[in-house]
Amino acid sequence: MARAASSDPYLSFRYHLSDPAGGNLDPVAGFMSVTTPEISVEVAPYREGVMRWTQKYPGVQSVSEIQLVKGTFRRESDFFSWVLRIVNGGVAEYRTDVQIAEFHITDEFGINGAPSRIMRCREVWPSGTKPMSDKDANASEVSTQSLVMQIEEFDIEIVPTAA
Repeated sequence: MARAASSDPYLSFRYHLSDPAGGNLDPVAGFMSVTTPEISVEVAPYREGVMRWTQKYPGVQSVSEIQLVKGTFRRESDFFSWVLRIVNGGVAEYRTDVQIAEFHITDEFGINGAPSRIMRCREVWPSGTKPMSDKDANASEVSTQSLVMQIEEFDIEIVPTAA
């Protein structure tokens, strides 16, 4: 039996964020969208003596930010309080490691409980949040909140499926 978006509000919430160490985030619900980080390496040109052309070597590596978007709920989100830890200062424990699990809906009743891949992000800290959508009385979309996180490194684990 197919599931309709009108009867299942979590149909498109396939990403779950968790803070294994705890303390910074409380996983409340899934996310509608997650931008995955991009790894880039600067090119360092090098020329020696009378060389006609430059040689190119890998330089400084960097990882881009992650943006998470989810629906706004009545329960207070930890996003805003996490960002306020940095804004207000005085709290040393604002960095954390997070896991983002991607789920696929494989049965008619919903998520089967096992993620298909897990992205582990290390040394994560929030650089911005939008606690709610812009307000428009004529709009029909769901109110969303977003969080932008800076990460220093990450890896991706593909979870094997049971055959």
